[in-house]
Amino acid sequence: MKNSIKIIIAAVLLTGLFVACSGGKKENKEQTSAEKLIGTWKIASATGEWADLNVGTLYIFGENSEFTAKLGIIETKGKITKIDDKSFSVKFDELQNEFDYKYRYDGENLVIEIVNSDQVFTLEKQ
Repeated sequence: MKNSIKIIIAAVLLTGLFVACSGGKKENKEQTSAEKLIGTWKIASATGEWADLNVGTLYIFGENSEFTAKLGIIETKGKITKIDDKSFSVKFDELQNEFDYKYRYDGENLVIEIVNSDQVFTLEKQ
């Protein structure tokens, strides 16, 4: 009788262990360039017009095409209207025109160029 109880307990524990360890297969799906943008990025260095004023600005890419540029108490919100693996466009609240950007990754950093401007920003993920 004692051996039967030990076998049953061992079987239950092993079953629990197998179920807990299997946990379903997770796909190691690689993110697209656009998916990697989601989150908060901080301008670490900048070149071009007003470069020094841009350093420290946060670019916040939301899950539902939200976009925020924030420096101190100044916060500018908008919506990403177009995005692909090399560029995106933002329509800022209260402004009529969209702003177009090119982007690429340099290792862990994000490099953004404003179209029709000499400004280039290197951002670090926060």
